[in-house]
Amino acid sequence: MKIIAGLKAAVKSLSVEPKAESFRVAGKQIKCLHCENILFHKEKASLNSARSSLSNTEWFDHEACILVCANCSHIEWFFDDIVSEKNA
Repeated sequence: MKIIAGLKAAVKSLSVEPKAESFRVAGKQIKCLHCENILFHKEKASLNSARSSLSNTEWFDHEACILVCANCSHIEWFFDDIVSEKNA
């Protein structure tokens, strides 16, 4: 029984999402436009065009930084990379 409990704990520890963080851009704290929460999960999104996909040059396209609200999952898009408040 202890082995099963240990395996369950290991699986749970692997599936935990990273902690939500707060971010600033241009000196202002980012707030969710929907619920006004200040905690987000940071992700990257590729800005591919149809032409680059057809010509196999997606590597040349830019990436956007997206913040997903930890409360309501609203997405905020930013063209340039942003840094969390704790790393600023």
